[in-house]
Amino acid sequence: MRTYSWIKKPVRATFIERSNRFTAIVELKGEKEKVYLPDPGRLEELLVPGVEVILEKRRNNGRTKYDLLLVETQAYPTGDPLLVSVDSRLPNLLFHWLVHKGMLSYFGRIQFIKAEPPVQNGRLDYYVESDSGKHYIELKSVNLIDAEGTARFPDAPTKRGTKHIRELINLKKREYHSWIFFMVVRKDALKFSPFFEMDPELSETLKEASKKGVQIKALQFSPGIEVEFCGELRVELKKSTFPGFWP
Repeated sequence: MRTYSWIKKPVRATFIERSNRFTAIVELKGEKEKVYLPDPGRLEELLVPGVEVILEKRRNNGRTKYDLLLVETQAYPTGDPLLVSVDSRLPNLLFHWLVHKGMLSYFGRIQFIKAEPPVQNGRLDYYVESDSGKHYIELKSVNLIDAEGTARFPDAPTKRGTKHIRELINLKKREYHSWIFFMVVRKDALKFSPFFEMDPELSETLKEASKKGVQIKALQFSPGIEVEFCGELRVELKKSTFPGFWP
């Protein structure tokens, strides 16, 4: 089974505006409702006033009643309706699911897995021990594509993201296996590339990491009420001319 059950009680609404990094205003049953937005990225190409969104009652206690989880946008290149995740927590759930279902063959037979392992300057997303060794893993959520269908990360400069990549480089030097997975949470992307124009430091650090043995992968998902695992996308680390955003 290649689908992950995610949203149990979806609620449709219309996006009005973003209040700040983590809250938005939607129209729900004819009334304005403040909701939690679990993605601090810019999301300017997705969160357009008037688009349909999918909410769910908050899974954790908070000041808002709902989480904003999915946004309807236009699929590349057809323009058909497409749902895209705007929940940066989803990649961790999906990775855990893939590992426990034995759907990732990168690590061999897994003996132990730990979320949020401490490292020298903070935490990464996962630590795995398997018959192939000890692995440190960082995950990044990707929901932006350009006008040629390439998934891009990041959609805003992120010093934290660069720090994570440097942690992986240092761990590789200490003979751990180091991995970064770009979790592309839209089914219309054709490949993945770092967004050099948005964050040149992170993009160049990613190229350095690849040269030093950090494994860089992109996994693609089709999100909806259930999430389908689509497989691996090609990763291109060479800088090319940015063609603009889609749509």
